[in-house]
Amino acid sequence: MARLDSAHPDNVEGPWFVDTRCIGCDVARHWAPGLIEMDSDGRSYLARQPNSPEESAALWRAAEACPTQSIGNMEIRRPPDPSFPHQMTPGVWALGHNARSSFGAHSYLVERPDGNLMVDSPRYLRSLAERVDDLGGIEHVLLSHRDDVADADKWAERYGAQVWIHAADADAAPYATVVLEGKGPTEVSPGAVALQVPGHTEGSVVFHIDNRWLFTGDTLHWNHRRGELDVTPEQTFYSWAALADSMDRLSELRAEWVFPGHGMWHHVGAELYAAQMARLGTDMRQVGQAGWARRPDAAFNWE
Repeated sequence: MARLDSAHPDNVEGPWFVDTRCIGCDVARHWAPGLIEMDSDGRSYLARQPNSPEESAALWRAAEACPTQSIGNMEIRRPPDPSFPHQMTPGVWALGHNARSSFGAHSYLVERPDGNLMVDSPRYLRSLAERVDDLGGIEHVLLSHRDDVADADKWAERYGAQVWIHAADADAAPYATVVLEGKGPTEVSPGAVALQVPGHTEGSVVFHIDNRWLFTGDTLHWNHRRGELDVTPEQTFYSWAALADSMDRLSELRAEWVFPGHGMWHHVGAELYAAQMARLGTDMRQVGQAGWARRPDAAFNWE
């Protein structure tokens, strides 16, 4: 619950507010751009109160997604309707309830005729699980890497789901039932494949579905401030060179949507995806990791 006694001093007057426990993960600003903005320390504050039902719904999504639960309303405790799962495009749902243990990483539910897929994990809440029940439950929990595991074990236990992770990151999920080896592609289910993309971590994996949806964990995201596909140099913990090579590999895929764990999701479109990915790996090698980190308009602030 948001703490009014710790309200950010830059909040505009009104019922909505943000407290100062924000960790700078950018989640709320993804869900409520223009309503929630960032101060000089990377923390969120309420830039303006909503003036339409759509903007109020956006703030409720931001509030429920926020990993520190730092967004509150002084007049209404709960949204009139559940904010999550929230449909991003037919067949893909954002799950919200981002976990602090994953530094606020996004997670998704993908509807499939042969069993639904959960990509990375939100916090486990019974209320959210009941809504996932209504969508058909979960057949596979797909973990993109070691950092965004959160409550994957609880979700898998509820549904008897298979848990997938790469061997290089498998110590983060000792309960995993499918441990990927090598680079793949490895079929998860018809139309869904896993590919290793080392860089952020050695065991980072993307999940490519129906040649149109790419679930990227912390490997690739849409930088909404720069208007382009991007990577995170300061959070490349394994190898910048390997990450550039992984971009080359991803450039060979066809994708319309990019759904990251950290950073913004986006309907890129297949043509723009191909054009930007064709040069991303090369640009990364030319600029270097330190130079990439100095570019303006980072995707989010991880101070």
